Amino acid sequence: MILSRRFVLASFVLLILNSRLWPQSRLEYALTLQNPNANLLHVELTIPAAGKFVDFALPAWAPGSYTITNYAKYVQEFSATDAAGKNLVFAKIDKQTWRVSGFAAPQKITIAYRVHAARLSDTQSEFNAEHAHVFGPQVFMYPVNLKAAAVRLVIHRPPHWRLATSLEARNDSTYAAPNYDEFIDAPFEIGEFLEESFEVAGAKFRLVVHGEREQESIYQFSRKLQKIVAEEIGMMGSLPLREYIFCWHVDAAADYYGLEHLNSTCIGMPHRLGDQTLIGREMREYEGLTRQDIDLDYAAHEFFHLWNVKRIRPIELGPFDYTREVYTTSLWLSEGVTDYYAYLTLIRSGLWSPEKWLQKYGNTISRYRRATGWKYRSAAEMSWEVWLWNYGEGEQGNLDETYFSYYPHGDLLGLCMDLRIRHETKNAKSLDDAFRALQQRFGYPQPGFSEAQLWQTITIATGLSWEDFRRRYIDGREELPLGEYLSHAGIGVNTDSDTSASYLGLSVSDENGHVKIARLAPDSPAVRTGLEVGDRLIAINEEEVLFENWQDLLHRHRPGATITLLISRRGKVQSMTATLGKQPALDFTLSINNDASEAARQLREKWWASASVR
Repeated sequence: MILSRRFVLASFVLLILNSRLWPQSRLEYALTLQNPNANLLHVELTIPAAGKFVDFALPAWAPGSYTITNYAKYVQEFSATDAAGKNLVFAKIDKQTWRVSGFAAPQKITIAYRVHAARLSDTQSEFNAEHAHVFGPQVFMYPVNLKAAAVRLVIHRPPHWRLATSLEARNDSTYAAPNYDEFIDAPFEIGEFLEESFEVAGAKFRLVVHGEREQESIYQFSRKLQKIVAEEIGMMGSLPLREYIFCWHVDAAADYYGLEHLNSTCIGMPHRLGDQTLIGREMREYEGLTRQDIDLDYAAHEFFHLWNVKRIRPIELGPFDYTREVYTTSLWLSEGVTDYYAYLTLIRSGLWSPEKWLQKYGNTISRYRRATGWKYRSAAEMSWEVWLWNYGEGEQGNLDETYFSYYPHGDLLGLCMDLRIRHETKNAKSLDDAFRALQQRFGYPQPGFSEAQLWQTITIATGLSWEDFRRRYIDGREELPLGEYLSHAGIGVNTDSDTSASYLGLSVSDENGHVKIARLAPDSPAVRTGLEVGDRLIAINEEEVLFENWQDLLHRHRPGATITLLISRRGKVQSMTATLGKQPALDFTLSINNDASEAARQLREKWWASASVR
């Protein structure tokens, strides 16, 4: 093809102009807090526009929370104007994308909309007369082809309200980020919150609390956070920031929640800071601990995310595709092993006694042994299929039986990996070494790791082969040899279950004093008998069954005995014969074995020893 010299020159000039326009583009946001009674945030976004149209989208999910939330459902009153204030044409082209057209390019165009913000959580926003918590993925749209552009945000807020965010502040109302990903990874707490701060390793740490009015409680808790921070920095050996924010919500109506961000975290609790209430079987995961222990657990977990997942991350997790599910097989590492280091930090820092650590792992091992999901899905498969699980909310199909959370599973994998390394290297190396090597090689802003690179790095750092371990326990579904690994540290695993008792294999709910089957254990006597979830137990061997006595009636009979069950199923009464089994070991405790070897004692002492920096 032959082109005229004039056409070539004109095309070259246009190319230069466009190349200058786009790299120097900046996303100009404005957030206005007005009319808190309506719970509406007003947002404007101005960009330099080229071409015939621009697509603006709102994320369908948020990094760190692996569930499709569809934030576009909170948007209302969308509009678009050109630089002269003329209304532009727009149309919704999918559930989360607005297409704006009808402008003469190049020029700046502005979109405006409101976001309904009425729920306080780690993945949603709240705006009312008390405060504003602004969660970026829910609030700020992005131009689909301009996520890499620099960001500036101006916030208009009540004059007496303070503001906390990890974004760079240009002044008291203007904030900046290098790109959209980092922009929405920094939530805002705006209001009359209370605050304490401390320094570790030359960096400033702020504890910003909404909902707690006792300054002394906040101060005392900040001293505990300081120990967590010092311990984890000491273990990782470096700190990739100069300021970090713990944003804490105290709200009696809230669920427990926590979400990591690049330079901050947001955590919520339904109890006040420093609550020493002992936890019973209503929360079996924390049974025997206190509510404050939950606070410390969440804080240590989310702060360790500063490295693990925010900087040491699977390659799939950034830059982000916010339009759909993003799949990785490594959430057992990114989340579960973060749990492992949270609990290790608490005992290393002295915030937990050995007895508390042993109690927590007794609970976790009991949870693992009671579950069946790890027999159906490996740790890698659970990570990949997180989008089906939805954190246990909503319709679960049969996931209660076939899915086990990668949080406790990854926690136990981290425990086994660390003890294996320490045992086989005679305590010369540990999983700590592997994480320091991962940070050095893949720490953000370097690209994330592939699965092959992950294991290559761990292998080099520890000097051990991991092929068999991976095949059996991560990609495979073999039961973790927890007793064997814990014995290397002189810790024994004991069962509290009466393994001589009879067993039917079901859990029940109280239905006005009567017994309704809520769950059946796979391959249990109850399943073999033909019982179903929803059946109501009426009688055992002609004795009436009530919620208060059903276990006593059942345990009168020994394993192997045959009993007659009278049940009601969908309004019809029928009789069944069941042969009882033997109670499996499902409840466990851990204890220090005082007869263990000196090598085991030394391994445990070094494993639990502090690496704190000041």
